Amino acid sequence: MCASSGRWEGLRKRCPAGEVPEALSTEIGAPASKNLMTPPLILASASPRRKEILAGLNLDFSVRPVDTDEGLDALEKRHPALYIAERKAQQAHRDFPGSWIIACDTVVEAQGLPAQPPLEDRNHSGASHTAVSSGPLYLGYLGKASDAAEARQMLEHLSGTEHFVRTGHVMVSPEGRFEWELTSTLVRFRELDENTLQWYISTGEWKDKAGAYAIQGYGCLLVEEIQGDYLNVVGLSPAALDRILWRSGRRLMDFAEP
Repeated sequence: MCASSGRWEGLRKRCPAGEVPEALSTEIGAPASKNLMTPPLILASASPRRKEILAGLNLDFSVRPVDTDEGLDALEKRHPALYIAERKAQQAHRDFPGSWIIACDTVVEAQGLPAQPPLEDRNHSGASHTAVSSGPLYLGYLGKASDAAEARQMLEHLSGTEHFVRTGHVMVSPEGRFEWELTSTLVRFRELDENTLQWYISTGEWKDKAGAYAIQGYGCLLVEEIQGDYLNVVGLSPAALDRILWRSGRRLMDFAEP
């Protein structure tokens, strides 16, 4: 059980220090930015929810989904939300050099599921340390349901219990500097009766959603309480992105439409 609000602060990591270039990148193939003083901002995601969040901030950005492996890696010591987001960021950086890249991955972490190996957090110099979680590491992950039967199983598992939604946010600067943060939000589900389960499955909203629900849609009726960043549960935390950019000498609003 979780009793302290301090547990839900984001986990922040950074790679070795580097300098953000002052000159505007002129890489061929990078989408043009309307702000001529700032290299273009790329959201490497097909998620309409993430797009809506950034658009709601009036940012000048382009959506460029990438095709990468989103499977778990038994040899990885980092949290899957981080290393999967990093895969997306690496591919987008190769595809769109000279741009600022945002990549995210969201994982639902619940109790009572098969445990994963102990987590470590590695920076780009190869050093490592044991990750200190912003809340208990339940070490069991719920991804996206493959069909309605699996979605129902996931929702039955979450019914009446607490789980964490963790989103890995990875930002790549135009010169290839990686910064990241793992942001966590605690979610408590209501006890779901048979009518509620059947109704929610019938909406189809569970498709392509980690944990088989969307808090910003019909899924809000499944949730009793959250502690932490609501938009992190939706799939992207602007506050986390702003903290990441701050470490590179930028702010998210530097990318606002002129």
